[in-house]
Amino acid sequence: MYLISILQSSPTFLIALVAFALIIACYALGYNRRNRLIRKYPNQAEKDTSTMTGTLLALLGLMLAFSFSMANSRYDARRQVMVEEANVIGTAILRTQMYPDSVRQLLRTGMKEYVEVRIGALDARRDKDKLLANQIKTDSLSKQIWNIVSDYTAVDPTLVRTSELIPALNDMIDIFTTRRAAFESTIPDSIMFFLLLLCLSSSFLLAQDRKTNADWIVVVGFSLMLSATIFTIIDLDRPHSGLISMERPQQKIEALRGMFDAD
Repeated sequence: MYLISILQSSPTFLIALVAFALIIACYALGYNRRNRLIRKYPNQAEKDTSTMTGTLLALLGLMLAFSFSMANSRYDARRQVMVEEANVIGTAILRTQMYPDSVRQLLRTGMKEYVEVRIGALDARRDKDKLLANQIKTDSLSKQIWNIVSDYTAVDPTLVRTSELIPALNDMIDIFTTRRAAFESTIPDSIMFFLLLLCLSSSFLLAQDRKTNADWIVVVGFSLMLSATIFTIIDLDRPHSGLISMERPQQKIEALRGMFDAD
């Protein structure tokens, strides 16, 4: 549990940097061990471990592809749910026009505040406390808007208005839960630890299998590519931080501000 908490709380750059250093260290450890064994047991140089190394490298490639595919699918799901949320909120805003001015103003005021809170959700992504406060505020506003509609329905149960706006509000509340679940869904830490272990084991066995002197330029390049791939996977899998952001889908929600210009 302690290792998992470290992985979740550590910056992506730091994880990639540590992985880079450990991969080189494992290669150096394997290379030095091989040289010691050859000096002590000269026949060790004739042993062929390329089959085992090739199998491990194939497994590493499979895990890298699997992890990247998993992170990318989650990124696409988050992006899609944000666009869907913008569409659902926009539909609810438009359907408030069917209500009398007194109720319509209350609804549009609540919806305007709701939009601002949803826009602020992305800005609060790096601070867990702010993100939690944003989620609580979103839930509170959605209940307030729902209460306005349900109270008016008891006074004037116009079927057309009720049948149009209430389903839109239901969708708006449901999509918030869907988005929250999508943003909280990440690659299991056990898979990331297994991937890191495979990288280190592959580096060690590659050094053990080398028949000539080590080419450290190639080793550094190999380590750099592996750590860069790990960085990309983790960065893609972290919706609340990192270089790969949700700013483009967020613009769809920000555009909803234009629907209140006439108010």
